[in-house]
Amino acid sequence: MKILQQLIKEAGADMAGAVTIVPQFGGYFSAVKRVEEYTPQKIVVSAYKRRVVISGENLVIDKYFMQDLAVKGIITGVTIE
Repeated sequence: MKILQQLIKEAGADMAGAVTIVPQFGGYFSAVKRVEEYTPQKIVVSAYKRRVVISGENLVIDKYFMQDLAVKGIITGVTIE
């Protein structure tokens, strides 16, 4: 975790926009303001002043509370626009 904190600091960012992907399981997204689109193949959210597109298979929003989003399923891509 310290390496991640160091990389984020060097990038001039903070943990508010952090994304964690767990292969073959799902992912965690922070600073999510709202869910714009939700299908089993794609989830689009507004997060940390950006639009985040999560693509994959069998995607399910597991938890969404206080701007934290947990997604289960096979995530094959994340695009930040």
